[in-house]
Amino acid sequence: MMKDFNEDYQYDGCVSRGICSVNPRTSSLQEVLIMYLKLTAYYALKLYENGNKDKKIRDIILDTISVIVSNPEFSETDFRLLTERFNKILPDIIKDYEENCKEKNIVPECLKSVLKFNKKTDIIKSIQLGEKEFLKKVNSVPQKIRDLYKILFVLAKSLCINISDLESFEEDADCGYLTILKLLNSLNTEEYDIEKLKELIYEITDIDNTLMKRLREAQEKRYGNQRAKEVSYTTIPGKAVLVVGSNIRELEDVLEALKATDIDVYTHDEMMIANTFPKFEEYKNLKGQYGQGIENCLLDFATFPGPIILTKHSLYNVEHLYRGRLYTTDFAFSKGVIPIKDRDFSEVIEAAENSKGFKSGRKCESVKLGFDYEELKEDVKNKLQGIQKIVVIGHGGYTLEQQDYFQKFLKQIPDDILVISLSFCTPRKNVICLNACFDFYAVVNVVEFLKQEFELPVTLVFPRCERHTISQMIYLSKEGGVKIYVGKCTPVILNPNLIVTLNEVFGIHGLSSVKKDIDDIKK
Repeated sequence: MMKDFNEDYQYDGCVSRGICSVNPRTSSLQEVLIMYLKLTAYYALKLYENGNKDKKIRDIILDTISVIVSNPEFSETDFRLLTERFNKILPDIIKDYEENCKEKNIVPECLKSVLKFNKKTDIIKSIQLGEKEFLKKVNSVPQKIRDLYKILFVLAKSLCINISDLESFEEDADCGYLTILKLLNSLNTEEYDIEKLKELIYEITDIDNTLMKRLREAQEKRYGNQRAKEVSYTTIPGKAVLVVGSNIRELEDVLEALKATDIDVYTHDEMMIANTFPKFEEYKNLKGQYGQGIENCLLDFATFPGPIILTKHSLYNVEHLYRGRLYTTDFAFSKGVIPIKDRDFSEVIEAAENSKGFKSGRKCESVKLGFDYEELKEDVKNKLQGIQKIVVIGHGGYTLEQQDYFQKFLKQIPDDILVISLSFCTPRKNVICLNACFDFYAVVNVVEFLKQEFELPVTLVFPRCERHTISQMIYLSKEGGVKIYVGKCTPVILNPNLIVTLNEVFGIHGLSSVKKDIDDIKK
């Protein structure tokens, strides 16, 4: 069975509450945080190059990127907490750099900044400062350069997630952190060179792709080789906990903490992928997947009858709901969300035992998730006769409009074009139906193995926009023989103007009409 996991995407919280763009207040505070990031990265990079790797600097940089990219409604409390941390460490960083220069008998190259390292943060003054910085950019920085910097921050978020997830397996991800320092320090220049920015973006996507590959290797080393698996959507009577996000190492911690209890565990959104690793079959209280995913999190969270754990880098706009039922292992959290420290899940267990749980449960059809690469390779070989091109359709985030588009696309695609769909599917002789929902590694892996094994042009269609897919589409855009298309994106992730820049700078096309796109692919 193929399932459209995001059939209610058009009713997500962003759309229904009318906040698909960042409000001016938050935008101004974001600008101030970026100013802190730029300044900190300048000195951190100089110290790093001299062997000084301060963990406190590293943590605040990664935490701040996570907050400003993930959560367009971060609170004033989050802002104060971050700026006070910056104000505490920045004077010491600058002092360490100047002393380092003195020891080497060189003149320090200090960066000018209007930031004041006060112990307490004045929100009103910060908003005014952010507004001034924003207007300065609008008036002095070309639009295309601003667009590329926005893309850089989306890539930084992807890096942050892969760094965090990889390091949870005790693997070194230092190359990712160094890349983030270079990225942030690039914002300090007033020389705007599109080609240099393009080279930096390619470098970032190369590192990001490397980290993602290493993450999959670490996951399979710990949990066994990934395989196709029937994942249950059925709920059963009993107390329950929902685990949200992408860090399956943290899911393991939850399952270990709860394995001696009668509390069931369900995965949500990207965490579903854990069900495809053999190790997780050992946990009898892991019951399967719950809900429609991140686009429908407001309804999913509201209807789940137990505590919900947000793992690292899975921040959502939840400040107005679910107080007392949301827990997180992340650094930053909204008001009413309870922090989990040192892997202590005792409060979660208590909350689950006191919750109403599922009274009767609900029978739902299971979903086959994942696939075998060797089987896919054989399937492609068996279908190659008369095939001129290959189209790969990535992960789905389908609105009703997108469902209609891909139904028509798969019906109208010519017989001499082979389609490998990792999400939405209409069975045909020239269509291979797979389900790689939430497996971001699969997209790049499939395209790369097609290019290595078969001498045919490859077209890649990304229906869904999110932090990893943008990194992947840019990474693959520099590969010869791969034409890339991307569907409509939520403005919080990628606004229409950025689609134009992606096309002009990286040759990535936006989807238009089925007939026009198929005609273009046929060329």
